[in-house]
Amino acid sequence: MILTNFKKKILEGNSTAVIVGIVALTLIGCSASTSNESPSETTASKITIGGSSEVYEVLEILTEAYETEREGAEFEFLPPSQTSAGIAGVETETMDIGGVSREVTTEETGDILRYLPLVETPLVLVIHETVTGITDITADQLKAIYSGKITNWQELGGPDAAIALFDFVEDENEKKVLREAYLGFDLEVTDTAIVFAEDDELVEVATSTEFSIAAMPFEDELEELPVKILSIDGIEPNPDTLRSGDYKMVLPLGVVLAQDPSVATEQFIEFAQGEGGQAALSEAEYTVIKP
Repeated sequence: MILTNFKKKILEGNSTAVIVGIVALTLIGCSASTSNESPSETTASKITIGGSSEVYEVLEILTEAYETEREGAEFEFLPPSQTSAGIAGVETETMDIGGVSREVTTEETGDILRYLPLVETPLVLVIHETVTGITDITADQLKAIYSGKITNWQELGGPDAAIALFDFVEDENEKKVLREAYLGFDLEVTDTAIVFAEDDELVEVATSTEFSIAAMPFEDELEELPVKILSIDGIEPNPDTLRSGDYKMVLPLGVVLAQDPSVATEQFIEFAQGEGGQAALSEAEYTVIKP
């Protein structure tokens, strides 16, 4: 209807109508151009994060620090999962940053991904608070528990109660770190151990079960739960023993991102590896891995 009336005005020689019509068409064209913007263009500053649950606390510290310095920064945290999901998510472009709780090989990154380690965190040995009288364990005692040679806490100076051992499946990075540091790769774990494939499930059950023991990544929340963290061969997990290498069970926490990420993602990563990000992580008592 607009175009028909416009042609009629031209034939009538009404120059004013010509000008009005041109303006109208220009506005229509601009409106159509605006409405055809893709979602990726309108949400280019939003950074989507997923992957390993162990890395979420680190990334939350970094995003909060970043938001105080850069107004308008926007982040979306997907439900936490595992390292493999973080790698796959960045590969398939369903997330901008994938959290990883182990070193990522060049075979995994290829020409598509970048791997950036951020911090080191200890894998800690935790016992339920009902296990009284024990604050330290030797490497040999730990191996004896996992092999089933020691089955009662009384054998270690604790209460007369059966040991409830919670463990990871063999292909989990935490189990690989535990084996490399203390158990060895030939030790056969007792069939009385209760095995979990998911970190969150192991932590939830182990920290709520009396007379239990389990290895798990350190998180601040552990200090609020009814558990105690053991030293091993007299060495406690803390920033000093992590830096010195005296504490053997260490998990590298980092991220993967595309080789050519969005501008917003690149700016955030530059902050994370710069003075501001490293200061925020150090203040939270993480052992920072220098870029």
